[in-house]
Amino acid sequence: MTIMESTPDSVFNYVFKRIIYFNSNCKDLIIKTLKVIKDEILKTNSCDTFECIVYIDSFGIYCNNENVINQFERFLVSKLPDNTLIYPHYTVNSVNFEDIRRFQTHTHLPLGRCILEAIQVIKESIDKFTLEKIFLSFNGGKDCVVLLYLFQAVLEELKFNGQIKAVFFQSDDQFSEEEDYVESTVNRFNLDLTVIKGELKSGLNDFLKENPQFCASIIGTRQSDTGSTKLQFFQKTDPGWPVLVRVQPLLHWNYDNIWSFLRQFSIPYCSLYDKGYTSLGNKSKSHPNPNLKYIDENTGEVKYLPAFLLQDSNSERENRL
Repeated sequence: MTIMESTPDSVFNYVFKRIIYFNSNCKDLIIKTLKVIKDEILKTNSCDTFECIVYIDSFGIYCNNENVINQFERFLVSKLPDNTLIYPHYTVNSVNFEDIRRFQTHTHLPLGRCILEAIQVIKESIDKFTLEKIFLSFNGGKDCVVLLYLFQAVLEELKFNGQIKAVFFQSDDQFSEEEDYVESTVNRFNLDLTVIKGELKSGLNDFLKENPQFCASIIGTRQSDTGSTKLQFFQKTDPGWPVLVRVQPLLHWNYDNIWSFLRQFSIPYCSLYDKGYTSLGNKSKSHPNPNLKYIDENTGEVKYLPAFLLQDSNSERENRL
């Protein structure tokens, strides 16, 4: 197992990476466990080379096959005791937006094509409407988190220094963890946030009456969402709704693409996703996904794997009533 203080140039030859943080007093356990897992994976993936490098408080897994990295993570989470790993939402490391933009060049990979398409749609929306007339719908869920970071990557490229206007449509049955995540993200990006509570249609109508300059909203809808298969990137609201253009850059993304993005770039997300929640709706109707349930070999306790380890993406919404 390679132990280093900085990243060697050799790993930049690999396309996919995972940077995972751990509690500093667990370093010996981490090194021992990584060696065992590496040996196991090499037995079944002999054609795939990868590097695993341990740093002071984190380790990196580098490979050209994302499935190998996913397999590595599944082994890792199942073998390590609780509170050994520290997931992205507990770190303060900044995301590299240049890495996000650079990944567009990997058009032979699903994630590269997804990023390229989404960035093109975001840029087109800015050309059509201008930034002063666009707001971002942001509730702390995984899809809108991806959208926020893509949007920010575009704005950084355009050297935009103003505030992003964001709207949080908050239900009366919201997870406190989502609210905490939204608050921390607002502070991280200095978002200009408006919180709208209650019924969506009337709340949106009141918001647009007070802010008539806005004519487009960027939202994280995917075609795999219920009732969304026929949506377009630019979609006018339905009759009877406040007049607005819905900009939907993530339409062709799926569950796996979303988590590939979040994990590839070490992006902070709501802590509920590490407790087995794969889709967040109303608190009273959302539960950990049963497909992530497992029994701890040491304690016999029922636990849930994190959302990014869900193997059947079609079961994403099985946790919501």
